[in-house]
Amino acid sequence: MIIPQPSTQSIVTKIQLLRQREVTARSRVWAILDTFPLNAGAKAWLAPRILRESMVAQQKAAQSARAVFLGQAIQQTATPSTTNVRKKSLMVDALIEPRMAGHVTSAVVIVAILLFGPTLVKKSGLEYRSGYSRLASSAEMTLPIDAPLPQVSSDSELTVPHMVTPLPNALPPFLFYHRIRSNDTLGSIAAEYAMRPQVLFWANGLQNGRVFIVGSTLRIPRMAGVSHTIAEGDTIESIATQYASTPDAITLFRANRVTKDEDLVIDREVFIPFAVPDYPEATINKYGSAEGVAGMEAIETVTVLEDQTNLRGGPGRAYDKIGTLALGQRLIPIGRYGSWIKIEYVPGETGWVKGSLLGMSDGLIEGLPSINNVPYPPPRWVWPTTGQLTSPFGWRSAPFYSFHNGIDFANKAGTAIFAARYGRVFEGGWCSGFGWCVKIDHGNGVQSIYGHMLKKPPVRPGDVVDMGDFIGLMGSSYDTAGGGYSTGVHLHFTVKVGGKAVDPMKYLP
Repeated sequence: MIIPQPSTQSIVTKIQLLRQREVTARSRVWAILDTFPLNAGAKAWLAPRILRESMVAQQKAAQSARAVFLGQAIQQTATPSTTNVRKKSLMVDALIEPRMAGHVTSAVVIVAILLFGPTLVKKSGLEYRSGYSRLASSAEMTLPIDAPLPQVSSDSELTVPHMVTPLPNALPPFLFYHRIRSNDTLGSIAAEYAMRPQVLFWANGLQNGRVFIVGSTLRIPRMAGVSHTIAEGDTIESIATQYASTPDAITLFRANRVTKDEDLVIDREVFIPFAVPDYPEATINKYGSAEGVAGMEAIETVTVLEDQTNLRGGPGRAYDKIGTLALGQRLIPIGRYGSWIKIEYVPGETGWVKGSLLGMSDGLIEGLPSINNVPYPPPRWVWPTTGQLTSPFGWRSAPFYSFHNGIDFANKAGTAIFAARYGRVFEGGWCSGFGWCVKIDHGNGVQSIYGHMLKKPPVRPGDVVDMGDFIGLMGSSYDTAGGGYSTGVHLHFTVKVGGKAVDPMKYLP
């Protein structure tokens, strides 16, 4: 190998790269030959001729590079050849570019062995022996080949960082999340992730009243355990005692990031590994058994469509307002009464919302149970329409002397008419004497009548109407067969208590 006098760092680098490629090529040739069924002696004869001077070449390249960096002269050292074949190979290396020299030499050796391998072995005095152990031969013929390292400016650049595998308990307790689908049960989800339903129950805080609803997510723990939200006065010892665990189980679980001596942060969550208590007594009473809890079905929810939606104590505007709901808030429907939906807005707390203010499917509405034992609301009234009061309650002389059992409102045809109070329609359509009309029962013997409407009303007997609900249009229809008449477009409004007409002005605001 002829190593030229290096004059620049780039030349030394190129020499090192070329020599490295040559050494790599020779190593691959030897790897191929090592698979041949040759004995150890034959391989000992072939190895130096294929892997020749790799160590010497690397050492010389490294010395030349070091000399250039230090500004020293290159020391030439002679390496005597041992055979004529070696001298010819060195001459090839001197005349051919170093990168090609290894390839040419390797190709020549491979062809020679493939064509004349048995002859070469025989001439060398070596014989194939049965019982050859490839494992033993490989061990005997292992030669150290150190490829030159890339040039670096300092030893620190050669430092390889120590890779540390995180401990299992350093990972968060929850690595997966499951979005609850319709028809999911706690047991079916647990089976999907190969765990007990009891683990999912405690890991997701279902013991605290969290609702198992469609569209929400369940946390899937990577190990059995219980999630605990720190409350005021909690300590590591008290939490461990509560779940029949030990303080070390909590502090050594690195994802909790707590120690025995530090003050716990209220509302922060900690995970107690391998602690899975029995189901709470209230849960067992609700579902009947542990199998019943596993069969817990996901509940459909409804969404609030308007911000500041009123939540009332009953199915109507006449009931007291007990709160407001935010846009997008999710609620659990319980039942329905007329156009009102009873919902659970927080665990254990219920209220009523107008159905038109909730986002819910028709199928969900139809599937809700009807609630009939609803108490009547407080007696609150609103004006049934707008216009001019043309005829009061009592005796009147026009159009002729008679007793008027209601009050009349005059306005243009098509003026909207509203239910004056919450109640249930018991007659709606063509009424004797009144023409098109609506009659509403408000409970406790109180009724209201709306007569002379323009056309057939939109409500039917059995419909529940709320205070202020639209029930028809002002007109001038009447039934002569029933003794009715009308002198113009108006609404005749009657209020009866115990079957007797009373002055509506006593009730209207």
